[in-house]
Amino acid sequence: MSYEDIEERVERALEKGEKRVKDEEYYEVKQLVFDERTIRNLLKLFNKGVIDDLTWIVSSGKESVVLAGRGGGIELAVKIHRVYTANFKKYLDYMDHRFPIVKDREKLIYLWAKKEFRNLKRMSERGIKVPRPIDVAGNIVVMEFIGEDATPAPLLKDLEELGSPEELRDAILEDVRKCYVKAGLVHGDLSEYNIIYWKDSHWIID
Repeated sequence: MSYEDIEERVERALEKGEKRVKDEEYYEVKQLVFDERTIRNLLKLFNKGVIDDLTWIVSSGKESVVLAGRGGGIELAVKIHRVYTANFKKYLDYMDHRFPIVKDREKLIYLWAKKEFRNLKRMSERGIKVPRPIDVAGNIVVMEFIGEDATPAPLLKDLEELGSPEELRDAILEDVRKCYVKAGLVHGDLSEYNIIYWKDSHWIID
């Protein structure tokens, strides 16, 4: 797999997912998210056999872009943290200020991706409902895809009805408890915008 092969696959994924990205964001995503270093990070993951293909863009936000893909016989979510257009201050706010502050934007984003991977692994190993992390390279975190045929599971905020809202609430609160007690972590921004619902169960993301 070559650098040019990855560029071509990214181009195809962007074309397939163009409708999921606002017109005014398309150029920005293409030029600023998929910069040379991000392409090289994708190349590492392809050459390691972690990713076999990219399908399309699932979502595009201020801090990251998520693509659906495949690898190892399963569907993948490929989360690419924006290096040049992310809110730098937001990342700094979440860092542990007992340690020296990293002021290099790229280095900070790479550290953030590693931290996200480690936290997902820690939670997944303790039975908390999060996507299972697969690998990390630079600003890219690869995890299992929650959904089917490259169509993501719905966000909790988009559900019109639930069989038992009380049971779901209790299950989410139990995961919040386990996250703190077993993993030593606290989700800093838990809401209906980062909980998805799939096969009668919640999944905590972001």
